[in-house]
Amino acid sequence: MGLLKTEGIVTKTTKYSETSLIVTVITRDFGKISAIANNVRSSKSHMLMGLQLFSFSEIVFYESRSKTGLYKLNEMSVIESFGNIRNDLEKLAYASYFAEVANSAVSEDNPDEEILRLLLNTLFALDRDLCPKNKIKTVFEWRIAAMSGYEPDVEACVKCGCVQGDMLLCFSEGEVFCESCGGEKTDCGRVSEGMRRIIKYICEAESKRIFSFDANDAAIEYLGLLGERYIQRQFDKKFSTLDYLKKVLSAGM
Repeated sequence: MGLLKTEGIVTKTTKYSETSLIVTVITRDFGKISAIANNVRSSKSHMLMGLQLFSFSEIVFYESRSKTGLYKLNEMSVIESFGNIRNDLEKLAYASYFAEVANSAVSEDNPDEEILRLLLNTLFALDRDLCPKNKIKTVFEWRIAAMSGYEPDVEACVKCGCVQGDMLLCFSEGEVFCESCGGEKTDCGRVSEGMRRIIKYICEAESKRIFSFDANDAAIEYLGLLGERYIQRQFDKKFSTLDYLKKVLSAGM
Protein backbone atom coordinates (compact mmCIF):
# COMPACT_ATOMS: atom_id res chain seq x y z
CA MET A 1 0.00 0.00 0.00
CA GLY A 2 1.83 3.11 -1.27
CA LEU A 3 1.67 6.70 -0.05
CA LEU A 4 0.79 9.68 -2.23
CA LYS A 5 1.88 13.26 -1.53
CA THR A 6 0.36 16.51 -2.78
CA GLU A 7 -0.93 19.92 -1.70
CA GLY A 8 -4.56 20.93 -1.36
CA ILE A 9 -7.30 23.02 0.22
CA VAL A 10 -9.75 21.52 2.71
CA THR A 11 -13.20 22.42 1.36
CA LYS A 12 -15.48 20.30 3.54
CA THR A 13 -15.33 18.29 6.76
CA THR A 14 -17.92 15.89 8.15
CA LYS A 15 -17.90 14.12 11.50
CA TYR A 16 -17.39 10.37 11.20
CA SER A 17 -17.66 8.43 14.44
CA GLU A 18 -16.65 9.95 17.76
CA THR A 19 -13.02 10.41 16.81
CA SER A 20 -12.75 10.70 13.03
CA LEU A 21 -13.57 13.04 10.15
CA ILE A 22 -14.36 12.65 6.46
CA VAL A 23 -12.53 15.40 4.61
CA THR A 24 -12.97 16.77 1.09
CA VAL A 25 -9.79 18.26 -0.35
CA ILE A 26 -9.16 19.91 -3.71
CA THR A 27 -5.61 18.82 -4.48
CA ARG A 28 -2.98 19.90 -6.94
CA ASP A 29 -2.27 16.47 -8.42
CA PHE A 30 -5.37 14.33 -7.86
CA GLY A 31 -8.32 16.69 -8.22
CA LYS A 32 -10.99 16.48 -5.53
CA ILE A 33 -10.54 13.63 -3.10
CA SER A 34 -12.55 12.36 -0.15
CA ALA A 35 -10.56 10.86 2.67
CA ILE A 36 -11.04 9.62 6.20
CA ALA A 37 -8.90 11.03 9.00
CA ASN A 38 -8.95 8.62 11.89
CA ASN A 39 -8.57 9.61 15.54
CA VAL A 40 -8.16 13.34 14.81
CA ARG A 41 -10.96 14.90 16.84
CA SER A 42 -8.65 15.57 19.72
CA SER A 43 -6.43 18.49 20.66
CA LYS A 44 -3.52 16.04 20.69
CA SER A 45 -3.86 15.15 16.98
CA HIS A 46 -0.84 16.17 14.92
CA MET A 47 -3.15 16.70 11.91
CA LEU A 48 -5.63 18.99 13.63
CA MET A 49 -4.37 22.30 12.18
CA GLY A 50 -4.16 20.91 8.65
CA LEU A 51 -7.71 19.60 8.84
CA GLN A 52 -9.28 22.98 9.56
CA LEU A 53 -11.70 24.20 6.92
CA PHE A 54 -10.01 26.21 4.13
CA SER A 55 -6.48 25.31 5.26
CA PHE A 56 -3.97 24.90 2.44
CA SER A 57 -1.82 21.96 3.45
CA GLU A 58 0.72 19.41 2.35
CA ILE A 59 -1.08 16.08 2.37
CA VAL A 60 0.06 12.48 2.53
CA PHE A 61 -2.55 9.75 2.02
CA TYR A 62 -2.69 6.06 1.21
CA GLU A 63 -2.95 5.16 -2.46
CA SER A 64 -5.42 2.32 -1.85
CA ARG A 65 -8.92 3.17 -0.73
CA SER A 66 -10.63 1.67 2.29
CA LYS A 67 -13.79 -0.44 2.21
CA THR A 68 -15.77 2.81 2.49
CA GLY A 69 -14.36 3.98 -0.85
CA LEU A 70 -12.40 6.73 0.88
CA TYR A 71 -8.69 7.42 0.88
CA LYS A 72 -7.02 7.36 4.30
CA LEU A 73 -5.10 10.44 5.43
CA ASN A 74 -1.69 9.82 6.91
CA GLU A 75 -0.24 13.33 7.37
CA MET A 76 -1.31 16.96 6.93
CA SER A 77 1.07 19.89 7.39
CA VAL A 78 -0.26 23.46 7.16
CA ILE A 79 1.16 25.78 4.52
CA GLU A 80 -1.44 28.55 4.98
CA SER A 81 -4.23 28.41 7.56
CA PHE A 82 -6.33 31.47 6.53
CA GLY A 83 -7.18 31.99 10.17
CA ASN A 84 -8.71 35.44 9.61
CA ILE A 85 -11.49 33.82 7.61
CA ARG A 86 -12.57 31.47 10.37
CA ASN A 87 -12.60 34.33 12.90
CA ASP A 88 -15.01 36.51 10.90
CA LEU A 89 -18.60 35.36 10.26
CA GLU A 90 -18.98 37.23 6.95
CA LYS A 91 -15.65 35.97 5.63
CA LEU A 92 -16.56 32.45 6.75
CA ALA A 93 -19.86 32.66 4.84
CA TYR A 94 -18.13 33.90 1.68
CA ALA A 95 -15.43 31.22 1.90
CA SER A 96 -18.02 28.47 2.44
CA TYR A 97 -19.77 29.57 -0.76
CA PHE A 98 -16.50 29.60 -2.72
CA ALA A 99 -15.64 26.14 -1.43
CA GLU A 100 -19.02 24.67 -2.38
CA VAL A 101 -18.80 26.08 -5.91
CA ALA A 102 -15.24 24.80 -6.30
CA ASN A 103 -16.31 21.36 -5.12
CA SER A 104 -18.90 21.34 -7.90
CA ALA A 105 -16.37 22.48 -10.49
CA VAL A 106 -13.62 19.94 -9.75
CA SER A 107 -14.18 16.23 -10.36
CA GLU A 108 -13.05 13.33 -8.23
CA ASP A 109 -9.49 12.27 -9.08
CA ASN A 110 -9.35 14.75 -11.98
CA PRO A 111 -6.77 17.48 -11.25
CA ASP A 112 -7.51 21.08 -12.20
CA GLU A 113 -4.63 23.25 -11.03
CA GLU A 114 -6.21 26.44 -12.43
CA ILE A 115 -9.28 26.11 -10.21
CA LEU A 116 -7.09 25.22 -7.23
CA ARG A 117 -5.05 28.38 -7.86
CA LEU A 118 -8.20 30.47 -8.24
CA LEU A 119 -9.60 29.21 -4.94
CA LEU A 120 -6.25 29.77 -3.24
CA ASN A 121 -5.97 33.35 -4.59
CA THR A 122 -9.59 34.05 -3.67
CA LEU A 123 -9.15 32.85 -0.09
CA PHE A 124 -5.92 34.84 0.19
CA ALA A 125 -7.66 38.04 -0.98
CA LEU A 126 -10.52 37.42 1.44
CA ASP A 127 -8.25 36.61 4.38
CA ARG A 128 -6.02 39.65 3.80
CA ASP A 129 -8.79 42.15 2.83
CA LEU A 130 -7.07 42.87 -0.48
CA CYS A 131 -10.30 44.24 -1.95
CA PRO A 132 -14.01 44.44 -1.02
CA LYS A 133 -15.64 41.10 -0.32
CA ASN A 134 -18.39 41.58 -2.91
CA LYS A 135 -15.74 42.24 -5.58
CA ILE A 136 -13.89 39.05 -4.60
CA LYS A 137 -17.17 37.14 -4.92
CA THR A 138 -18.02 38.63 -8.33
CA VAL A 139 -14.57 37.87 -9.73
CA PHE A 140 -14.65 34.31 -8.38
CA GLU A 141 -18.05 33.56 -9.93
CA TRP A 142 -17.24 34.71 -13.46
CA ARG A 143 -13.72 33.30 -13.40
CA ILE A 144 -14.73 29.83 -12.23
CA ALA A 145 -17.48 29.80 -14.85
CA ALA A 146 -14.85 30.43 -17.52
CA MET A 147 -12.44 27.85 -16.09
CA SER A 148 -15.23 25.26 -16.04
CA GLY A 149 -15.93 25.75 -19.75
CA TYR A 150 -18.83 28.17 -19.37
CA GLU A 151 -17.25 31.49 -20.34
CA PRO A 152 -20.06 33.64 -21.77
CA ASP A 153 -19.71 35.14 -25.24
CA VAL A 154 -20.33 38.83 -24.48
CA GLU A 155 -18.63 40.53 -27.43
CA ALA A 156 -21.59 40.92 -29.77
CA CYS A 157 -25.19 39.92 -30.33
CA VAL A 158 -25.06 36.27 -31.34
CA LYS A 159 -27.76 36.81 -34.01
CA CYS A 160 -27.01 40.11 -35.74
CA GLY A 161 -23.47 40.91 -34.62
CA CYS A 162 -24.35 44.24 -33.01
CA VAL A 163 -21.63 45.34 -30.57
CA GLN A 164 -23.00 48.57 -29.15
CA GLY A 165 -25.45 49.38 -26.39
CA ASP A 166 -27.05 47.30 -23.69
CA MET A 167 -27.43 43.58 -24.31
CA LEU A 168 -29.36 40.71 -22.76
CA LEU A 169 -27.13 37.97 -21.36
CA CYS A 170 -28.96 34.65 -21.55
CA PHE A 171 -27.98 32.58 -18.52
CA SER A 172 -28.80 29.23 -20.10
CA GLU A 173 -27.11 29.88 -23.46
CA GLY A 174 -24.13 31.94 -22.28
CA GLU A 175 -24.57 34.44 -25.10
CA VAL A 176 -25.76 38.02 -25.47
CA PHE A 177 -28.58 39.37 -27.61
CA CYS A 178 -29.37 42.94 -28.57
CA GLU A 179 -32.81 44.36 -27.74
CA SER A 180 -34.15 43.60 -31.21
CA CYS A 181 -32.96 40.00 -31.36
CA GLY A 182 -33.53 39.03 -27.75
CA GLY A 183 -36.71 40.84 -26.83
CA GLU A 184 -38.61 37.59 -26.22
CA LYS A 185 -35.82 35.85 -24.32
CA THR A 186 -36.39 34.89 -20.70
CA ASP A 187 -33.88 34.03 -17.98
CA CYS A 188 -31.66 36.94 -18.97
CA GLY A 189 -29.87 39.86 -17.36
CA ARG A 190 -29.24 43.25 -18.94
CA VAL A 191 -25.56 44.17 -19.32
CA SER A 192 -24.08 47.43 -20.55
CA GLU A 193 -20.99 47.69 -22.77
CA GLY A 194 -18.90 48.48 -19.70
CA MET A 195 -20.21 45.46 -17.82
CA ARG A 196 -19.52 43.21 -20.78
CA ARG A 197 -15.92 44.45 -20.82
CA ILE A 198 -15.57 43.67 -17.11
CA ILE A 199 -16.95 40.14 -17.54
CA LYS A 200 -14.56 39.52 -20.43
CA TYR A 201 -11.63 40.89 -18.44
CA ILE A 202 -12.37 38.68 -15.41
CA CYS A 203 -12.70 35.59 -17.59
CA GLU A 204 -9.53 36.16 -19.62
CA ALA A 205 -7.04 38.21 -17.55
CA GLU A 206 -3.81 36.75 -16.19
CA SER A 207 -4.41 34.93 -12.92
CA LYS A 208 -2.42 37.44 -10.86
CA ARG A 209 -4.39 40.38 -12.27
CA ILE A 210 -8.00 39.21 -12.02
CA PHE A 211 -8.83 41.74 -9.29
CA SER A 212 -7.00 44.62 -11.05
CA PHE A 213 -9.86 46.53 -12.64
CA ASP A 214 -11.90 49.56 -11.68
CA ALA A 215 -15.67 49.53 -11.33
CA ASN A 216 -18.09 51.32 -9.04
CA ASP A 217 -19.80 49.51 -6.17
CA ALA A 218 -23.16 49.40 -7.95
CA ALA A 219 -21.69 47.71 -11.01
CA ILE A 220 -19.79 45.16 -8.89
CA GLU A 221 -22.91 44.37 -6.88
CA TYR A 222 -25.05 43.96 -10.00
CA LEU A 223 -22.48 41.78 -11.78
CA GLY A 224 -22.34 39.64 -8.64
CA LEU A 225 -26.09 39.08 -8.78
CA LEU A 226 -25.78 38.09 -12.43
CA GLY A 227 -22.81 35.86 -11.61
CA GLU A 228 -24.83 33.99 -9.00
CA ARG A 229 -27.60 33.26 -11.45
CA TYR A 230 -25.21 32.40 -14.25
CA ILE A 231 -23.20 29.74 -12.41
CA GLN A 232 -26.29 28.20 -10.84
CA ARG A 233 -27.80 27.89 -14.32
CA GLN A 234 -24.63 26.58 -15.96
CA PHE A 235 -23.75 24.19 -13.14
CA ASP A 236 -27.44 23.23 -12.84
CA LYS A 237 -27.19 23.47 -9.08
CA LYS A 238 -28.52 25.60 -6.26
CA PHE A 239 -25.81 26.41 -3.72
CA SER A 240 -27.08 26.27 -0.15
CA THR A 241 -24.09 28.27 1.07
CA LEU A 242 -25.20 31.21 -1.08
CA ASP A 243 -28.48 31.32 0.84
CA TYR A 244 -26.51 31.25 4.08
CA LEU A 245 -24.24 34.05 2.85
CA LYS A 246 -27.24 36.24 2.04
CA LYS A 247 -28.70 35.61 5.50
CA VAL A 248 -25.42 36.61 7.14
CA LEU A 249 -25.16 39.77 5.04
CA SER A 250 -28.78 40.70 5.75
CA ALA A 251 -28.26 40.25 9.50
CA GLY A 252 -25.20 42.48 9.38
CA MET A 253 -26.91 45.38 7.61
